[in-house]
Amino acid sequence: MPDIHFYLTKPPEKDVSAFEGLEDVVKKLEHVSEAKADPTTSVVAVTFEGGRAEKQEIERVIKEAGYVVSR
Repeated sequence: MPDIHFYLTKPPEKDVSAFEGLEDVVKKLEHVSEAKADPTTSVVAVTFEGGRAEKQEIERVIKEAGYVVSR
């Protein structure tokens, strides 16, 4: 299972959900087995099954929650 770290920024003009809430949003995806959000570093660490398409789906739900994936 691949592990990946998403480095995020929160747009200042947007009212978005709490950073820690991203764990629950990402974990709802079928191919995600683990997600941990660290608000001090603005990083979400995700363990998932799959490849590029699954990674893009994780990025999509993060963006839908109002965050920007910076790298």
